[in-house]
Amino acid sequence: MLKERVIYGTLGFAAAVAVILQGSIALSIAIFALVVMSLFEMYKSTGLLKKYKELTAMGFIFACAAMIFLLNAAVKGEINYRVFSQGVLQATLAFGFVLMLFMIFMHEKVHFSTVSMLFLETVYITVTFAHIILISGEDNGKFTVWLVFFGAWGADTFAYFAGKIFGRHKLIEKVSPKKTVEGALGGIFGDIIVYAVYGIILSKNHIGVNYINLVVSGALAAAVSQIGDLIMSCIKRENHIKDYGDIIPGHGGILDRFDSVLTVAPLIFYLNIYLPSVFIK
Repeated sequence: MLKERVIYGTLGFAAAVAVILQGSIALSIAIFALVVMSLFEMYKSTGLLKKYKELTAMGFIFACAAMIFLLNAAVKGEINYRVFSQGVLQATLAFGFVLMLFMIFMHEKVHFSTVSMLFLETVYITVTFAHIILISGEDNGKFTVWLVFFGAWGADTFAYFAGKIFGRHKLIEKVSPKKTVEGALGGIFGDIIVYAVYGIILSKNHIGVNYINLVVSGALAAAVSQIGDLIMSCIKRENHIKDYGDIIPGHGGILDRFDSVLTVAPLIFYLNIYLPSVFIK
């Protein structure tokens, strides 16, 4: 299990590197694919795909529309927060309104709890993933976007090994029995080291770095990363499943591998605005 986890984790990271180096358009296409696959896993895991095909179809339409909108912006070189907030916000409001119409006209079958769950699942996955595309469109995006994956997967890796070696006290046992306080602290410490090393590499390549902001960002990314993991663990517990899928040996499904990325991506985007750590000289 550990061998598979390391091998496929390394291959996954190599694939991420290859895509990111190709630029915003390639990254937008990759995120588009991840959003669709993640929604499929989520809808299937929570039972929506089987019972509410019309509603899940609307979810896929919303997600595809949002991703096509951002892909078009990437092609035109116009990815920015203003474009995102206008286009995606309008689509989100329209999506919510359409779901309410389903509730009205199909009320015997479709209840408020159902449309609420589908709305939250769809918007959470689509909008958080979309922040990766947003980051890539920033002036320092080709450097800052790495902080998302370093923050998410670095914390996961360090937390895993720290928990294995030092783990004694359970973190939140009812949600994730294997996670420990020591593992969580190891994830935070590990991310700080990863971010600091990345900062040194950038500095040597004449990229401006604010190390205080970078270290703070690393600690926050690790904490938020583990929250993202726990969010998805809660959903798995409620639906009595071990993994969201089996597409990635040793890791499970797309959501099992990207659960922490979903929370780290928005964090890095907004930290880049309010607590920037990487500058183009």
